[in-house]
Order: sequence, then C-alpha cells, then structure tokens
Amino acid sequence: MNVLLIVAGIATLVAVYSLAALALNFQFGVGGMINFGVAAFFGVGAYGYAFASMPPSDGWYTYAIGLALPWWVGALIGGVAAMLLALLVGLVTLRIGGVYLAVVSLALAEMVRQLFINEPAIANGNRGLLDVPVPLSDVIRGRELSLVIAAVALGVLAVAYLVVRRATRSAFGRNLLAINENEAVAKSLGIDVYRTKVKGFVFAAFFMGIAGVMYVWYLSILTPTIFSVNITFTVFIALIIGGMGSNPGAVAGTAILIGLREGVTYLKVDFIAPEQLAALQDAVQGLALIAILLFWPRGLLRRSSRMRECLVESGHPQVVAPAMSASATGASR
Repeated sequence: MNVLLIVAGIATLVAVYSLAALALNFQFGVGGMINFGVAAFFGVGAYGYAFASMPPSDGWYTYAIGLALPWWVGALIGGVAAMLLALLVGLVTLRIGGVYLAVVSLALAEMVRQLFINEPAIANGNRGLLDVPVPLSDVIRGRELSLVIAAVALGVLAVAYLVVRRATRSAFGRNLLAINENEAVAKSLGIDVYRTKVKGFVFAAFFMGIAGVMYVWYLSILTPTIFSVNITFTVFIALIIGGMGSNPGAVAGTAILIGLREGVTYLKVDFIAPEQLAALQDAVQGLALIAILLFWPRGLLRRSSRMRECLVESGHPQVVAPAMSASATGASR
C-alpha cells in the first residue's frame, strides 16, 4: 500500500506539471510567447480555487472570501481567475512583444507573491490556508483519497491534452504557428497578430490555473510559496526535455523530470541521509537539463517541422504556406 501511495503522489505531481507544461508549450512552443510568469498564473488559479471552495472565515484565521462552492466549480473559477490575470498582462505587453512579456511576467510572479505575504487579510499571509477542500474528501477518507486525487488529476490532464491538441490543430492554432514562424507574412495574410496572441495567451493561462488547483489537491494547504520561481523553472525544464512545440513531448518530458526528481527522495543509500537525498532534487533537475542540452538539444520529441506537420494534419496548407516560404527564403539569405 505504501508503494501504491508513493506512485499515486508522483502521478499527481506529473499530472500537475504536465498540464502546466502543455499550457506553456501552447504559449511558447506554438505561439512564440515567452512567459516566465508561469508561477503567477499557477498561484492565482490555486488561490481562486481556495476562495471559491472554502467556507467563510470563522475567525480562526482570516481570508478575504469563502464561497463554499463544490470543488469542480472552484476549479473552474481558479482557471478563470488565471485567465483574467493573463488578459490583463497580455493586453499590456503583447502589443510590444519580445522580451517585454518575459520581463513583465517574471516580475509579476514575485509581485503577486509579495502581495499575498504582506497582506494577511487576503489569505492569512505567509501562514497560508489550511485544510483547503479536495475532491470527494467528504465521502472518501484516509489513504484511498490519495489514489482518488491521482485518478482525478490524470483524468483532468487527459481531457486538457485533447483540448490543447485540438486547439493546436485548429485554424486558431495554425494562425499562432504562422505568427511564430513569420509575423510579417502572417499580417500580410490578414491575421490579426495582436488579437490572436492575446487569445492564445489567455487560453493557455486557463490550464496553468487548473494546474495550480490540482497542486492544492495534492498538498491540501496553500501558502505564497506556490508563486515560487522554481515552479516556472521546473515547467520550462520539462518542456525543454520533451521538446518545444510538441504536446506529447511536454507530457513525456514532465514524466521523466518529475520521476527522476521525486524518485531520488525514495532511494535507500547507506552513506547518504534521507534529508540529503531530498536536497539532491535540484541537482538532479539541473543534470537532466544539461544532459538533454548536450545530447538532444532539440528535445526528445520535438517535431522536425512543426508548421509542416500541423498543416498536413489539418488539411489546410494554404493558410500559412506563404509564411513557410518566406521563412525559407529568409534563411537562405
């Protein structure tokens, strides 16, 4: 049973980070939008879920609002909260694009973290929220609940994967690919670059928020550390391992990274204390990234031609074929 619980815990974490990696892949791998603020949308989704699903504050510790809604409604609210934040950020930065989005999104995560730390009236400050509701906790108790959480998280990941894959292959996804490949040619084809980028950025942020919600299910507590930049780095490393622009790569890279990182803590080595093994997690993560960059710099499952494959699968090569031609011409020069 203990082994099963360990596997369930790792599976839940894989589902959490895989969902965030899928969302980042849609923003960065498909749309070319560099988002270093994954933790901001991740955390806002988590807090949105907590406010929606927790009962009103009884004075034991303070938080701004508690709506006591069902867990699935709270999860949707968490995703929508992340979307609203992404809309605000996207409207301001995506018209300029480039490095500005990366800088603003990175600063945003730290700014939001400091807000939740220094304003205890919002969510109990640095002490955080305890006993955040998790799915089916009112009917299932004990160790079995961990198995249920893993099953629900993997189910959410499966549905999200299908939705993101469909979006990538749609006309909307092809427009994003065209913008990523050659923005000037995409404009000449009549694609509204700014509007398309904002829609893609907001769409992906919803799934980052849902990933934050699932992380709360895993922990059942919520503190401002959820806005840590380490979360952003982990998602980026997982995507690099799997391969930019590949949805299967996002999931596979996450499974490899989380499996290695979490598996280290369960090794039994006589000359290394358990707490020292836990401290090796970051080292394992870094070594995995170095190995991939040395031997598979394009990632394990990166598409050799993201544009061409998407066009062939969609059956509409005329939409962005000029962008591909322009890219090839520019490369030959």
